[in-house]
Amino acid sequence: MRPFFLLFLFHFSLYFSPLAQEAIFLDNPSFEDEPAYARPPMGWFYCGQPGESPPDIHPGGFFEVDVQPLDGHTYVGMVARDNGTSEGLGQRLSRPLEAGRCYSFSIFAARSDDYWSYSRLSGEQANYNRALRLRAWGGSENCGRSELLWETDVVAQLQWAPFDMIFRPQQGHTHIFFEATFLNPQAAPYNGNILLDKASALIPIDCSSPAPERKPLDTVADPRIADVQALRAYLAEQGRRLRFTVTGAGMEQHLFADSAGNVQQVNKHLWLMGRALRLFPGAELLIAVGGESEFVLRERIMNFEYTLQAAGAPPQQYQLRPRKRSDDKKEWLWPGEAHEYLIQLILK
Repeated sequence: MRPFFLLFLFHFSLYFSPLAQEAIFLDNPSFEDEPAYARPPMGWFYCGQPGESPPDIHPGGFFEVDVQPLDGHTYVGMVARDNGTSEGLGQRLSRPLEAGRCYSFSIFAARSDDYWSYSRLSGEQANYNRALRLRAWGGSENCGRSELLWETDVVAQLQWAPFDMIFRPQQGHTHIFFEATFLNPQAAPYNGNILLDKASALIPIDCSSPAPERKPLDTVADPRIADVQALRAYLAEQGRRLRFTVTGAGMEQHLFADSAGNVQQVNKHLWLMGRALRLFPGAELLIAVGGESEFVLRERIMNFEYTLQAAGAPPQQYQLRPRKRSDDKKEWLWPGEAHEYLIQLILK
C-alpha cells in the first residue's frame, strides 16, 4: 500500500499546487464526438494541406480501424501519406503559453494495424498502417508553426500508451496543434497512422524538472558474409526467426535504423536476408509460402515482396510462390514441417 499512497500524494500535490491552479485545460481533450470520417472532433480545428481530408473520429468502422477508445466513447485518427502530406489538429488555448515557463503534458497514442484508404499517388487502395511520430507546435494563429514544442518517440505499438512531454517555449503562444509526421522527414514519404486519446492539461512546472528521455532506434548493420556456406547458415538462422502476426496474414514488424541512418519498419529478419542476398549476385532464393486461405496467402506473399524490395534485393534474385505438396520432396534450409514457409538457396 505504501507505493500507491506515495503515488497518490504525488498526484494530489501536483494538481493542487499553486502552479496547477494556472493549468491550461484543453477543450475536448479526449476527442469526444459522433464517429465520422474526414471531420475533426468538437473543439478542434483541422490543420493540413488544401485538398486533403481532415482526421477521423473513431471507432465507427471506417477504414477497418477497430481499436477501442481508452477514455470516453471516441478518439481521433490522423494519417501521413505517400504524397508527402499529413494531418493535424489544433485549438486556441484558454490561456497562452508563456515564454520562459515550462509545462508538463501527456497524451495517449497508438497505431492501428489496419487503416485502409485510397492513395492519390498510386490510385489504388493502400494500408496506412506504418508508424509515425507526433509533433506539438505552438503559434499565434490556427495551425501556426512558430515553435516546435516537442516531438515524440515513434508511435509503433498497437495498444494505448502514454507519451509524456515537457514544453519549454522560448516565446509566447496562443494556439497549439498536433501533427502526424514521418519518422525521417528526409526519407521517402509513406502511408502511416497515429491514434490519439485522453490528452492532459498543460500544467506549469519547475523548469529544473528533467525532460522525458527519447529512446533511440535500434541500429542494424548490413551482414558481413565470407562465402556461400556462411550465407546458407545466415539465411537459415534469420529465416527461422521470422514470425507472422496473430491474425496469420501479416508479418511481424520491427522499427530500426540501417547503418546509413534510414528508418525501416519491416520484418528485420527478412530484411537482413535480403541484404545478405545482395552480396552474392549469383545466388537466388526460392520462397514457398503456405496459407490457410487465399487471402492469407496473398497477404503473406505481398509482405515478403514488400520487405525484400525494402532491403534492396534485386527481383531476379528471388522467386515467391504458393507452397505445393511436391515441395515436401525438395531440399530446403529447414524441414518442411518446421515453418509455414520454406526457403531454398539456388546457386546459378
